[in-house]
Amino acid sequence: MREVGIDISREFPKPWTEQAVRSADVVVTMGCGDACPVFPGKRYEDWTLDDPAGLGVDAVRPIRDAIERRVRTLLAELGVRPAVGPDVGPDVGPDVGPDVGPDVGPDVGPDVGPAARLDVGPAARLDARLGVSDAAPSPVGVRPMRVEDWPAVAEVYAEGIAGGDATFETEVPSWAGWDAAHLPDHRLVAEVDGTVVGWTAVSPVSGRCVYAGVVEDSVYVAESARGRGVGRRLLAALVESTENAGIWTIQTGIFPENEPSLALHRAAGFRVLGVRQRPGQLRGRWRDVVLLERRSTVAGR
Repeated sequence: MREVGIDISREFPKPWTEQAVRSADVVVTMGCGDACPVFPGKRYEDWTLDDPAGLGVDAVRPIRDAIERRVRTLLAELGVRPAVGPDVGPDVGPDVGPDVGPDVGPDVGPDVGPAARLDVGPAARLDARLGVSDAAPSPVGVRPMRVEDWPAVAEVYAEGIAGGDATFETEVPSWAGWDAAHLPDHRLVAEVDGTVVGWTAVSPVSGRCVYAGVVEDSVYVAESARGRGVGRRLLAALVESTENAGIWTIQTGIFPENEPSLALHRAAGFRVLGVRQRPGQLRGRWRDVVLLERRSTVAGR
């Protein structure tokens, strides 16, 4: 589970309770003979899966992935949209304050946490967004950003801005403005079937040479591609790219409401430094900003 960004080290089996079953929309067992209270009219499903007990990691991965596909299919049937997933949620842009940072794009998160908050949304939109089908989803590729990617990058950026929890920015900058603000060697895009579905980049935090190895990150994922680990792949590639260049610290600032982005960064090794209280207004509302940083164990030693 750690491979897909979910930490279950503190989780433990919990018994069925009458209250839990009564409040559930669907009760799912997984072929293990679990007994639970039965209420008339309640939907029950038993998913036939191989028992992972005693199996090696290579044998368990397909079982894990089969469960994920069934869960996403069930959510689509119920018309429920996960607000937290392998990449959901935006981040706070490079205008969060002096030497503070970026955004963690509408992706974020990471397949985060055992329990995701749910919003009701159109099932038809879900199918496209989650890739719910009998076929395996297309692979996500990460490559260096090119100038001709800018229209697609700007579109993904605009989605994050429109969401209201990604950045203090209210408009997408021009290519010239964006280009001038970001280091040229660490700009990456994620692609699915040849379409750009996410991007990441870093900005210098200061012109002083002592801070030459400190940058702010931005990560954004298209709404149509959230929940597929895009943000996780982008952030991992960004860490590798910056460390190879000798950059020793990546920092970021994220709205506290943007829990998926916070979880994504924590999963990538970022630690919370603190909270800046009400450093700025977004659309007339004062917003706090959580400050995080990742100190490399490889670069700058």
